[in-house]
Amino acid sequence: MTILQTKGLTKRFQGVVALSDVDFELEKGEIHAIVGENGAGKSTFVKLLAGIHNPTEGTYYIDGKETLFSSPKEAMPYIGLVHQDRELIPHFNGYRNLFLGTEISKIGFLDNVSMKEQCNIIREKFNLNMDLDKPVMELGTGQQEMMTILKILFRHPPILIFDEPTASLSMQESEILFSLIRDLKTQGFSIIYISHRLPEVLSLADRISVLKNGKKVITLDNKGITEQQLISYMISKNLENQYPKVEKEIKETIFEVKDYSYEKENLHKLNYYVRSGEIVGFAGLVGAGRTELNLSIFSGQGRNTQSIFMEGKPFCSSSPKESINNGLVMIPEDRRGQGVIVGMSIKENVILPNMKALTNKGFINKKKIDSFSKDIVSRLSIAASSDEQQVRTLSGGNQQKVAIGKWLDIGAKVWIFDEPTQGIDVETKSEIYKMLGNFAKNGAGVIFISSDLRELTEIADRIYVMCEHKITGEFSSPFVENDILTNMIGVEK
Repeated sequence: MTILQTKGLTKRFQGVVALSDVDFELEKGEIHAIVGENGAGKSTFVKLLAGIHNPTEGTYYIDGKETLFSSPKEAMPYIGLVHQDRELIPHFNGYRNLFLGTEISKIGFLDNVSMKEQCNIIREKFNLNMDLDKPVMELGTGQQEMMTILKILFRHPPILIFDEPTASLSMQESEILFSLIRDLKTQGFSIIYISHRLPEVLSLADRISVLKNGKKVITLDNKGITEQQLISYMISKNLENQYPKVEKEIKETIFEVKDYSYEKENLHKLNYYVRSGEIVGFAGLVGAGRTELNLSIFSGQGRNTQSIFMEGKPFCSSSPKESINNGLVMIPEDRRGQGVIVGMSIKENVILPNMKALTNKGFINKKKIDSFSKDIVSRLSIAASSDEQQVRTLSGGNQQKVAIGKWLDIGAKVWIFDEPTQGIDVETKSEIYKMLGNFAKNGAGVIFISSDLRELTEIADRIYVMCEHKITGEFSSPFVENDILTNMIGVEK
């Protein structure tokens, strides 16, 4: 039985066609995945369904009835959208978040007892284990994700949309989520699942629809489909090597950390090194301490002149600026919040760290700036109408390219990449892997933090494993994934 159907769904923004003539069907009790590159139209499609945008042309039907929601509030009883960016108020506890806008009161005062009771009933119904009394900001990423889902389930809409739900979850947290989604299917919910992670799509979905350039390419029953086949539909060509290896020569140690401690992040006597021409991976579950370790070194928060060495000399940094000046660059996990300034153009973003080289005696050299900016866009194949385009309007993959492009001509000796491919399509991922390889080929050391063990084992030359803020293992290629996983979860062999 079809619960949702779209016909000729089209959306134009200022002359740009974001979605074109899309026909789509969702069956009751089905998990229907939607895949495609960044900018393929996936987000526009679900925003039309959820009442965030109105279609330029076309319509959709719920239970056979033509429906067009004029606002998200109007769509709420029918469609629950679990955003990639969790819509929770950090300082509110769980039940205050769940009842936001629909609070129960008695004689003008919040009835906390009644709200707690109702929250516990719905939590137990869906077998979700979380502390509803804690402020949301004190919960881990997995718990926050479950809280977001519980907030949607509280309204019991028949159609659920998950948009990149595992982007910031550990493997264990992802498995809990997958179990919940399968359980929701058995309870009769109809689910649209959007993800760039093709293995989880193939594991979960009953059917898969592919979008490209705003159009639906094909809908497939998930029977014997391979990742390679999906990729060929997504990019209209075979991506024979998803994980390109760049030939490079590994030389002497360029960056070394000895007995490094930083009490604030519970880091004690940690040791690792990176050689020139080497890509060193950092594996571990979310919260294992990988980001905290490398960020504290880059930011200079854990300043210790006796612990860090660049090219054999003490590396003494008290700020990110000082680290950059001394050859250490970090591309952060939160690219929108920390990697780029979304309200500025591509040009403004990429020239910011390079102003000294682009000015003459304190005066801006417009020709130099224009040439420099256009060169970065060309070198990184940033998909944009021009370098004047605002970064907020770019896809996630192109925003990541801007975050990297700022530092291309700084002359970095060591690059730290924190989850650089998170939420990015397969073709752009491949381009980023090539960038990492080329930085190493040119003599830099590369630190590659990732929660995707497969990409680490394919791209890294060595891998350090962290668990509970300790380095629990060091592995060299060829890698045995089970050994790495054992270290990640803290089980001794």
